Amino acid sequence: KINQANIGYSKALISNATADLNLGDVCLLIGNNGVGKTTLIKSILHQTPLLNGEILINNKNIKKLSVKEIAENIAIVFSKSVIPQNYTVEDLISLGKYIYYPFYFELKQKDREEVKDIIQELDLTQYKDTLLKNLSDGNLQKAFIGRALTQNSPIIILDEPTTHLDEKNKLIILKTLRKLAKKQNKLIIFSSHDWRLAKEFADKMWYIKDQQLYSGIVEDVLLQHDEL
Repeated sequence: KINQANIGYSKALISNATADLNLGDVCLLIGNNGVGKTTLIKSILHQTPLLNGEILINNKNIKKLSVKEIAENIAIVFSKSVIPQNYTVEDLISLGKYIYYPFYFELKQKDREEVKDIIQELDLTQYKDTLLKNLSDGNLQKAFIGRALTQNSPIIILDEPTTHLDEKNKLIILKTLRKLAKKQNKLIIFSSHDWRLAKEFADKMWYIKDQQLYSGIVEDVLLQHDEL
């Protein structure tokens, strides 16, 4: 839940934003470059402090949550992620379990099964032992999404997850996200430039324009804005 929040740095990129989402919702966050999509995501993660107002997760102000509590609630995939050079696909996806273990950890059998299932779901089985640096952009993006899924957080946020992807991989990712939201009751927010993804994959839409955050059911937001 976002309450009357001013989002930005020294001055607001988004003013007086109010919006809310529930578990099971898939929300497309849309807007031109530079309007504050990534800044909004960083504000939800409490990486960029709000100028005023509040953001609540499960009725708790994010200011009061520790970094670990935020990680338990939110899994994040940024569009530009640092690639660990000597990691395989399986290594990266297993890392999602890191928040539940001390620094050096050995996965339990149950976790291993879960990692295997996610690798299968994302159509990455043949690449599970491939080094990340040898993957195509599409498969690399899927591996980072796999890591977010193994975190088992109720909220997953993806910053431009379909950039650099061909149609096949775009569909695999968006269908997987939609299935997760509905089957596992997760709240999913993904940002994109492409509003056409909304009709097929999203229930809700957050549209940033002229420092305002317009939110609602996809059809309503599309109808209210002729340019979409």
